[in-house]
Amino acid sequence: MAKFLVFLIIVFLLVVGILAFFNKDTVNLTVWQGVTYEVPVIGLILISSAAGIFTMFIVFSIRDARRFLSNWQYNRRQKKESKIQESYSKGLDAFFACRYEEAEDLFTRVIEEDPSNVNTLLRLGDIAFNGEDHFKAKDFYTKAKEIKPRSVEVLLSLAKVFEAQQKWQEALKYLDTVLEIDEENPEILIRKRDIFERSRKWEEVLEVQYKILKCDLSPEDEREEQKKLLGFKYELGCHYLETNNTEKTVKMLKSIIKMDKDFTSAYIVLAEAYLKDGNTDEAQGILLKGYEITLSLVLLVRLEDFFIVIGEPGTIIELYQKAIQKNPRDLKLQFFLAKLYYRLEMIDYAFETINVLDTTAFDFPDLHILLGNIYQRRSHFEKAAEEYKKALKVDKPLLVPFCCSACSYSSKDWSGRCPECRNWNTFILNTHEICKTQKRQSSS
Repeated sequence: MAKFLVFLIIVFLLVVGILAFFNKDTVNLTVWQGVTYEVPVIGLILISSAAGIFTMFIVFSIRDARRFLSNWQYNRRQKKESKIQESYSKGLDAFFACRYEEAEDLFTRVIEEDPSNVNTLLRLGDIAFNGEDHFKAKDFYTKAKEIKPRSVEVLLSLAKVFEAQQKWQEALKYLDTVLEIDEENPEILIRKRDIFERSRKWEEVLEVQYKILKCDLSPEDEREEQKKLLGFKYELGCHYLETNNTEKTVKMLKSIIKMDKDFTSAYIVLAEAYLKDGNTDEAQGILLKGYEITLSLVLLVRLEDFFIVIGEPGTIIELYQKAIQKNPRDLKLQFFLAKLYYRLEMIDYAFETINVLDTTAFDFPDLHILLGNIYQRRSHFEKAAEEYKKALKVDKPLLVPFCCSACSYSSKDWSGRCPECRNWNTFILNTHEICKTQKRQSSS
């Protein structure tokens, strides 16, 4: 390149020399008003060339200077970003390894270098949130929101803080903003539904649940959400009953039974709604219909209470006897009939009925407690003591508890929803310790 440049200079001087030899004339060159010089033609050429070369030199010098400055700034920025990224990466490693103090120190360095680093602000907020410092976490998340106001992650982080503080309205505000961005996000809708559920706003829960079912769900998730839909409709029906709106209660519970004829809890609450309105016949009819469809012992026990209260114990005895005739091998029915006889002070009938039971196939504490009470009433105290010993607990009341068929939670009171696993329509009578048996089978 240097040799080529020298060659060009020599050619240029040669051309200038030739031009100077053949052009010895002069020209007048005016440089200012009234200032004129007589210069050779070749001199004018040289002056013009020198001016052009100098101008180009200045232009290229400025360009090279700007390029140098730009490269210097770029390299400096790259070094700074590399340093920030290194600190952020180390901070993430420490964060995921639960070394929060180390992570916080590294993230703080990043913020000192780059105060608008949204990801770092979010991680600092997460560290504060994990340490249950909700005010500090909210401060970091708010700063991140000022930089990226429509960031879904930022909005969800703020919602998370307000949920932890049980400030439900503020949390809902941010979740609604996320849904404006992604209106068919089932996870966000579920979070919104859960907030309404905690507040027992069952109408709002149901509204959100319908939106969840419109989302693109897997077949398994859709089945699960359909079950929850029935549960939430049940809760709304119970809410209407609590507020004495029996008309809406009846309408809601009938819709549940139409969707799932085996929803035992709906029959029970629907009967309660009819009784609240003084409609005894309708209450009796719905309980009988429910039992005919589901053959649920829970409904049979509820019918037992119903007929005893209205003074018609013979009807429930007849119902038990018909059920036993249809299914003579169902030992649970015979046990409950014996218990009913005992409840009605029909001790001899209770004794005859329970003696029919094969205790080798149907042997559980409540059976021996019932036998012990019967022997005691018949003044057979030694036999009563033997039965009590078999039951292991002498002072155990004659009461068959309810249990959850999903999680084996046990309770002496019936509930439409298990307080342990939060499933609906799972309470059954724990005859023969059936829930413990199911739990053992599922674990094996």
